[in-house]
Amino acid sequence: MKVCQSCGVECKSSDKKCHSCGEPYLTLAELLAEEEANYEKLSFKGRCKRIINAKNSKEEFLLEVELIKSELTKKRIFTIFLIVSFVFALVISVL
Repeated sequence: MKVCQSCGVECKSSDKKCHSCGEPYLTLAELLAEEEANYEKLSFKGRCKRIINAKNSKEEFLLEVELIKSELTKKRIFTIFLIVSFVFALVISVL
């Protein structure tokens, strides 16, 4: 028996799609490939590759910066502020 990832209904092992919601059953290899593609898309390495391979690198870089800014929550912004403040205070105390 297979269990649908979307709705949780059990179906026969030979079925290719869920009879309840119509979602296709993915094989393990397809799931792993999809997860790897998502990781590559969201990782720093993947973002750098997209910028380098783009026709207009400057525009792609600005799009990535906007994407990163949109993902920042107030808690993350405050954390970044604290880190920069402490580094600044350490640099000033050394000078």
